[in-house]
Formats: sequence, structure tokens, C-alpha cells
Amino acid sequence: MNVTSNEENKVKQTANVVRGDQAGRDIFKDSTFIIQPVASPMARMIAKFRQETAADCEMRQTIERLQRWLESDGHVIGLDEKLRQGGRPDIILVAIEAKDRFAKCLLRHELSPAAQEIYAFLLAKTHQLFLAIIYPSICRGGTPAEIDKLLVGEVYDKVETLLEDNPLEITPDEVMGMLYWLTGNCHLQWKKHADLQSSV
Repeated sequence: MNVTSNEENKVKQTANVVRGDQAGRDIFKDSTFIIQPVASPMARMIAKFRQETAADCEMRQTIERLQRWLESDGHVIGLDEKLRQGGRPDIILVAIEAKDRFAKCLLRHELSPAAQEIYAFLLAKTHQLFLAIIYPSICRGGTPAEIDKLLVGEVYDKVETLLEDNPLEITPDEVMGMLYWLTGNCHLQWKKHADLQSSV
């Protein structure tokens, strides 16, 4: 390094190889350190309690939403009897198998609040679509073939679309099982309602 200086205290540097800081004069470095206070044992326990309380509140809300569908609505009539009353003895065996498959899904994810929230939403949507589309068609005297076609296009397909990337890996049979699970818990009926036949 060649250094020349004059009366004005000027510095000239040439042919330098720099691997760090380079300046014509002095370099001042000032470091600031922020020391976080150490949480006391009580503060840590309080923070943990608040986290658990928030999680418990969310869990209770999720369970309440799902509990609505877990409990039977009114007088309990078995799934097979409900389908017989609705004139659909032809689907009893398929319906029972599908319902049982869905029940196993619920058990498989019973410890996951997120999964329960997904199931509660899907059950509510299945319930809504059946009441809005399928049951009025039953009351109008739709044939079994017409009802089955509506179930596929207006209930099962729409619920499957809601699954998006389907992290719970719910199968089409299990989607069908939701409807019969709701039927078995007396949330859906298949018997024609006399008051609705003339108005729908």
C-alpha cells in the first residue's frame, strides 16, 4: 500500500486489496445490544395459561358445532326404518355401509379440532342441500332414479368440491355416508310430508 499525505491531512490509497472495511481516515463502529428481560416462572405460566385458554375456547366452539349433528333430532328411528318409510328399501344396505364408513372417519380424527371443524361444516352443507333440493323433490313424488341423480349432482358433487385438496382424504363413499349418517341421527327424513306435497 502506498500512502501519501499533505499539510491538509489528505490521504491517498492505491493498490489496496480490501477484505473488510476501507476508509480514508478512522472507522468508528458502535454496537447496540438489546437485552430482553428474562420472564419469571410465573410470567411463563401465565402466558401458557392464556394460550391454553384461547385453544380451549376454540375447541369448545368447534365441538359445539359438531355436537349439533352428533345428537339425534327428536324421536330416534333407525336409518333402515327411515328409508323404508321413505319408500327406499332398495338402498338400505348401501346406506348403512356408507354411514358406518363416515362414522369411522369421525373417530379417526376425533382429537383434531381442525378436522372436527371441517366435518361440522360439511355436515351442515349436506343438511342444507338435502333440505333445499332433495326433500322437496321427494315430496313432489320424484322417482328413486330422479332422486338418486339429484343426490349425485346436487349434494355429493357439491360437497366434494368443497374439499379442495382434501387433506382428510375423504372418499366419495364417505361423502355419501354423511347424508345417511344425518338420516340415521334423525336430521333428515325421506318420508313425504303431506303438507308439502301440494306446495312444492
